[in-house]
Amino acid sequence: MFGIGPQQLMILGLLALVVFGPLKASSMARDLGHFVKETRRPVEEFKAEIAAAVEDRDEPASDLNSVQRWGPSAQAGDKAQAT
Repeated sequence: MFGIGPQQLMILGLLALVVFGPLKASSMARDLGHFVKETRRPVEEFKAEIAAAVEDRDEPASDLNSVQRWGPSAQAGDKAQAT
């Protein structure tokens, strides 16, 4: 998790306990747990949607010639290919 080992987490927890006190530190840890739980849910839903979209795709990823280009630079490129 973020490149932090268990010993570093324990030191950070003890430091938070000293700085904020036992009541405030436990409240902050509980709030952090709720935040992580609430943010994990939408992330997992997003991952599931992406996985479903990849499975539904019929074309292989290497077929980039079939991608339609948009914008002024694409129109200039299309004109150059036509000549």
